[in-house]
Amino acid sequence: MDEDQLNTLFSNGILVDSSIKDTNISDVYGLIRSLKEKNVNFLDINTFHDLYNGEASTDSDIEIIKNYEGEISESKPPNWVNYFNDRFNRLKTILINKDRSGLSSLSNIKNMPQSSDVKSIVMVSSVSISPVKKYTILDIEDNTGSYKAIITNSNQEILEDQVVMISGRKYNDAIFVKDIIFPEIQMREKVKQEIDDSFILFLSDIHVGSKLFVNDAFERFIKWINGEIPEYSNIAKLVKFIVLNGDLIDGIGVYPDQEKELAILDLKGQYDKLYSFLDRIPKNIKLILSQGNHDATHIAEPQPKLDKTFADSLYKLKNAVFLSNPYQVNLIIGKAKINLLSYHGFSITYYANKIPKYSKMDADDIENIMKIHLKSRHIAPSHGSTQLMPLPRDYLVIEETPDIYATGHIHKTLASIYKGTVLINSSCWQYQTSYQKKYGMDPDVAKVPIVNMRDKSFQILDFLGDKVQTYKKGLKEA
Repeated sequence: MDEDQLNTLFSNGILVDSSIKDTNISDVYGLIRSLKEKNVNFLDINTFHDLYNGEASTDSDIEIIKNYEGEISESKPPNWVNYFNDRFNRLKTILINKDRSGLSSLSNIKNMPQSSDVKSIVMVSSVSISPVKKYTILDIEDNTGSYKAIITNSNQEILEDQVVMISGRKYNDAIFVKDIIFPEIQMREKVKQEIDDSFILFLSDIHVGSKLFVNDAFERFIKWINGEIPEYSNIAKLVKFIVLNGDLIDGIGVYPDQEKELAILDLKGQYDKLYSFLDRIPKNIKLILSQGNHDATHIAEPQPKLDKTFADSLYKLKNAVFLSNPYQVNLIIGKAKINLLSYHGFSITYYANKIPKYSKMDADDIENIMKIHLKSRHIAPSHGSTQLMPLPRDYLVIEETPDIYATGHIHKTLASIYKGTVLINSSCWQYQTSYQKKYGMDPDVAKVPIVNMRDKSFQILDFLGDKVQTYKKGLKEA
């Protein structure tokens, strides 16, 4: 809304709330007529939505960078070969752009004299530890063949199926490694965007349909985002995007005896209940919905957008965008852009189980596993870390460095920063299940990470208690 429109409203006896200031009003006189017909003399964002049946125009937009459209592939050897070749070649290109000098293929290295200095880009096919000297022994391969590499003094974590650049000396038909370069994300500078404060909220693992769903806390969140709760209302009125990062419902048959903990026993009913909440969110806020392992879709990643067969009610939301898991987009306010990479986070559990020092799955562990993803430039670098579909293109490769990398799944809260990329892990909206209790998993509940698009500053709000308040656990200062 521009100043002339504001003055026109004032001159016609209409008081205007600040929540409406970013809304694009094309016909201010038509708006005034509608307000007078209803004997309304105060305009806020909710009144505007009611007048225009939920259709609100703002200067926010979403530019899709990567989104899986639902193509399928059979689990056959040729398809797996093509899949891993695509991953290797794209990560190889990233590494070549870091350092292209002196590179050799493994087939050429085999023919080089002993004690030759060598450098190659390889995929790690296996990792083992020598029982005697505790050396790390790698089986490595590229498009031309396979070889061995030995690391004698490295503290770096090397995982199966990572693509890396190694340099060292050939000796006794192996490469004794001196240096390892990972594809690694680029440093993102902290640059203030030329916009006013504009916020992104991150929700995941809502688990609507469960008896353990925290209905009161989610209701509190809905009231807060509508400006009905005073705490941090200055943030609520400036929210531009809400990212809903999978496990939107509890699903059916996901874990043993789940039906005993379900309040809604069918998938469509669970999505309908979710719609009843999301439809109350102001329509000038864009919702981005993706799915997780509890949603009505196949488990193999990438996962397509929500299926209308079960989630048809959600498709009535005029402010919602439905994307795959994972996806990458630019969130746009005016001339400002924030690059968001969103992934539900299923592979995080694998690395927590695989790497003993990350087994607690607390905020520090989640942060370090997310760093592995960014360092590897792949969301699930080890085969077996999640179920995969062998498509011609590997959608889990991270080609563009994001401003924000957002995950969920673990039911823990994290807001941190790594090389200028904000790391977000969203909490859940469900109390501890019997399955979680069996494995000693204590969830964070009803915590909402928030990022300011203007400067990538972040905080976490807690909606579980009677009052909305800040939450410090899992918050890592930049």
